[in-house]
Amino acid sequence: MAGAVAVGLAAPAARAQESIALDEVVVEGSAPAGGPQTRPTAASGTIGLIGPTPGFRADRAVSSTKTDTPQRDVPQVVTVAPREVITDLAATRVDRVLTYTPGVALQNNFGGLTIFSYAIRGVTTSELYKNGFPLNRGFPPPPDTQNVERIEVLKGPGGGLFGRSDPGGLVNLITKQPTAERFVEMGGLWGSFEEVRGTVDSGGALNEDGTLLYRFNLAAGRQNSFRDFVDGDRLFVAPVVSWQVTPDTKVTVETEFLRNRTVFDRGVIAINNRLGFLPISRFLGEPGQSIYQTNDSMQIRVDHRFDADWQMRLATYLNSNSLTGEAVEVRGIAADNRTVLRDRNYRNYRADIALGQAELVGRFDTAGIGHTVLLGFERESTDGTYQQIRSNTRTNPYSLDIYAPAYGRPLPNYTRQTNGFEQVTNTALYAQDQIALSPEWKAMVGVRFDFFEQAFRERSTGVRSDQTYFAATPRAGLVYQPLPELSLYANVGTSFRPNIGPDAAASSFNGPFAPETGLGYEVGTKLDLYGGALSLTGAAFRVERQNVLTADPNNSGFSIAAGAVRSQGFEFTAAGQLSPSVKVLAGYVFADAVVTKDNVLPVGAPLINVPRHSGSLLAVYEAQEGSWKGFGIGGGARAVGERAGDANGGAFRLPGYIAVDALAYYKWENFRFGLNVENVFDTTYYASSLNVFRVFPGTPRRFTGTLSVRF
Repeated sequence: MAGAVAVGLAAPAARAQESIALDEVVVEGSAPAGGPQTRPTAASGTIGLIGPTPGFRADRAVSSTKTDTPQRDVPQVVTVAPREVITDLAATRVDRVLTYTPGVALQNNFGGLTIFSYAIRGVTTSELYKNGFPLNRGFPPPPDTQNVERIEVLKGPGGGLFGRSDPGGLVNLITKQPTAERFVEMGGLWGSFEEVRGTVDSGGALNEDGTLLYRFNLAAGRQNSFRDFVDGDRLFVAPVVSWQVTPDTKVTVETEFLRNRTVFDRGVIAINNRLGFLPISRFLGEPGQSIYQTNDSMQIRVDHRFDADWQMRLATYLNSNSLTGEAVEVRGIAADNRTVLRDRNYRNYRADIALGQAELVGRFDTAGIGHTVLLGFERESTDGTYQQIRSNTRTNPYSLDIYAPAYGRPLPNYTRQTNGFEQVTNTALYAQDQIALSPEWKAMVGVRFDFFEQAFRERSTGVRSDQTYFAATPRAGLVYQPLPELSLYANVGTSFRPNIGPDAAASSFNGPFAPETGLGYEVGTKLDLYGGALSLTGAAFRVERQNVLTADPNNSGFSIAAGAVRSQGFEFTAAGQLSPSVKVLAGYVFADAVVTKDNVLPVGAPLINVPRHSGSLLAVYEAQEGSWKGFGIGGGARAVGERAGDANGGAFRLPGYIAVDALAYYKWENFRFGLNVENVFDTTYYASSLNVFRVFPGTPRRFTGTLSVRF
């Protein structure tokens, strides 16, 4: 598999079925003439921590164990959207792909500015990772898909490996890596609402012996929107260089630089808890204002193999991001139900993150039982500043008639300010053991210990809020395989997540929010069909959480602790090939997510934006021979049931919807031509909301044409 960073090492014959493959660190691919040959491996076709996965199915994923383990051997579900799914959907943002990932429901996206919130199995989270490093520190813009090789959605608790997180799951983005194959791929995208985008993806060797490789990705574009006065532009550059220092040691330096400009858009509002009074295009801010974002990051990874059974990984992640700019937002509505009260605000958010990881992976036997052990250490330091100045709606409501908006009135003066400074440090130790008890029985146990410290100071008032916590997050699971292609599994795990960030400004006078804790457990089955080409999974789950933050229904922009919540249900997924010509990614989820204990919200109230019923189907047919060879046609449907539109007991509801998409493409020699139609029937729907004043309409019918050529 050309371009993968690592391949699996086969286990010795005596325990060929009981061991789990470790990662090879030599470069794959054909060596140039006269150059060194890559080391042969017995486990051909496997992938390591990072690498391409063809088709709609990936039989291996790293987000559940951080090791190269077949999914059927892991007591947890990881839904994978490989690069082919991203390409077929013509997706430029990760959230577009997640709409076709079963069990994921979109939540508040902060006006399209930053890492979006989403719910996995009814549990809201913002936990987004890239190659195992957290992206949701500070206020970075939504990640671009240009350098993403695959998207892994871990279902269930991930705190045993990733630390502070939520028990429903998390998303881990795996990036494109250097390849020995020399190539250049150039692409263009043209779409509705004046969208235009150009991309470059190139890679190859930088020296004759093939030990120095690179990958370079670039994306630049701009777009308007179906929303009035909303537009934006983006520039993304991501160079990667890897150096095979010795056959057993590799150094990889991966960087990203992103510049993003967009209009802060809070969507439409509901009148008396009802939608449909306003066209979905109606903009309630003020034209001509923009938010500017920067995001610069670097990952440095050193992989070293001591021998066939032991490997070390050292990694550092550095990030600096900012969000600055002006906006006008709705804060209330007058008694006439047509005049909204708005404030003018200016944000200046900045964050600097430094994170280091050291991991050791090894395998050994004890009394005939195979072990694959992961030992890890992690240290994080994050500094953030959150400055916001606002006008006062009581003294100057800066009103707007929502039915006959007259923009351009003189802006009100700034009269209020918050200016928070936050310092976070976290030190963690974690351990995991994957145990091959027999060819049929496999177990996994693990635990992570986090020592977390946070200091928050509101500099405009001098109020300081500090918190220190020590947390242990264990997890365990068991797999039984009566047949090689069938797995039955069960797992249980805990989670820990401090409630930090700008919400600390709202709570600093009364002390910080207590940290959120969670417990999740599930039972399920995995079945591989057609020789492993198609994977079917089914799971029944239950997640319980304490000290959960939710949007304050009576104080827009702040949060409250919702007490205890619970989500339970079941899900089914199918991913892979029905035949060499037909690819599918489908799933259905039932999630009953409600408040179980609270002093503010009613017990039994449904959780915001979480539908009881949701499902999706994406299917593509591609001709494999004959005169139509290379022609593909397909489509998908996204079905989302009715759900709560705010946290205030479910009185405000978002209606359910079904949106249908279509796609077609043709591959001829080195060219690929594509056409996508999103929301074919132009269905009016609302994707998510924060409250009645912040409802985000779904995209109406949109056409997108793509063209790429590879040299």
